Formats: sequence, C-alpha cells, structure tokens
Amino acid sequence: MGRKMELDAGKRLEAVLSLLRREESAVAIARRYGISENSLYRLRDRFLEAGRAAVAKGTGKGNDKSQNAEIGRLKRELDEHKRVIGELTIANRIFKKLEEAQG
Repeated sequence: MGRKMELDAGKRLEAVLSLLRREESAVAIARRYGISENSLYRLRDRFLEAGRAAVAKGTGKGNDKSQNAEIGRLKRELDEHKRVIGELTIANRIFKKLEEAQG
C-alpha cells in the first residue's frame, strides 16, 4: 500500500501541466514536487480522463438548466408510468375476481 500524496490540488495541477507542456522530464518534475514518477503519470491520466468526461457530457453554464429540465421531464414521465401501472393493476385484480366469481 502506498503513501498518500501530500500535494494540494494546486500543486498537483501544476505538476500535471508541467508534464503535459513537456517543460522538463517526468523524473525532474516528480522530484521537484516530491512524488514518484508513477504518481505523476497517474495524476496525468486522471486529469485527462476528467477532461474527456467533461467534453463528452458537454458541460457548460447552459447545460445545468437543460439537465434539470431533462430530469424534471423524466420524473413526470415516471410518475405517469406509475399511475398507469397502478390503474392496470387494479383493473387486473377486478377481472380476476370477476373470473373467480363466474368460475
């Protein structure tokens, strides 16, 4: 089990950006920030993955409103489905009781 990285978020970002800009070798950057080269590469991978996820989602200011609108629409749709299922369940029970009575 490894040691917990003691860099704050700002320093981690600096280290990753230095690596991506190729300002120095990975070994030199890792040494400067007091982390292992593997840790530096892990930070870079997390940084890039988070960026990919953000781009894929299309995050932005207007997106929160559209996501909230979509969530609201889906909740209303779910409520309608629950209502219909409830009505069909009641009708099914009534038909079963009528069938048993005639049975």
